[in-house]
Amino acid sequence: MSNFVSLLDILQLYVYPNNRECDIMIYPSIDKLLNIVDSKYELVHIAARRSKQITRDGFLQMPESEYKSKKNIGRALEEVSEGLLEIKKKED
Repeated sequence: MSNFVSLLDILQLYVYPNNRECDIMIYPSIDKLLNIVDSKYELVHIAARRSKQITRDGFLQMPESEYKSKKNIGRALEEVSEGLLEIKKKED
C-alpha cells in the first residue's frame, strides 16, 4: 500500500505540477456573493460580462492597488462583493 501512496505523491508533484492550493479562489466568499446575487448562475453571468468589459475598456471601479485579485474575473467578483455594480432584478 505504501508503494501506491508514494506513486501518487510522485504523480502529484511531477506530472501535475500546476495543481497547487494557491490556484483556489478564496476571496470573495461565495456565501457573501450569493447574499447579493440570487443564484450562482446569475453571478457567473454578471462576473463574465464585467470581466469582458474590464478587458475591453480597461476601466476599474477601484484603484488597481485595492484589488486582491490580479485577474479580471476576480476583480469583477470583488466589485460585486463591494456593491460597486448595480444588479437589477428582472421582473416577470
